[in-house]
Amino acid sequence: MDSKYLFYVVMVGTFLFLGLIFFSSQKLEDMPIDETIPVSNLSTPQNISGEAQEVSIRALKTGRYDKSIIEVKAGVPIKLSFTADPGAGCGRQLLIDNVGINLISRNGETVVAYFTFPQPGRYNFHCAMNMFRGTFIAN
Repeated sequence: MDSKYLFYVVMVGTFLFLGLIFFSSQKLEDMPIDETIPVSNLSTPQNISGEAQEVSIRALKTGRYDKSIIEVKAGVPIKLSFTADPGAGCGRQLLIDNVGINLISRNGETVVAYFTFPQPGRYNFHCAMNMFRGTFIAN
């Protein structure tokens, strides 16, 4: 075997091994997450007239949300309570497409957002890695 080829194989193997050790030693909970919540897309309880639809979503440590389909009324405010089991990994972040919701549950805490789906349709929600997924159906 050519010594130059063997050198490259050993170097690549060493690099992969060290990378595996480095990344496996970091907990997902310690890695940075974008914590931006676009305030213009959230309503505060004071801005909601009438009663809000109450919805809760929980990220399970088994790699999914406790609900995959949630039916709500379009045009009616929603109070979303989100929590994640310890060990839920990337599922501790919840994003809702087209309405700018970005929530993070740390250490099992419950976080709340108020928002309204403006029109009937399907609105997907997921984690930042798109591994946990679900859909709101607004009628």
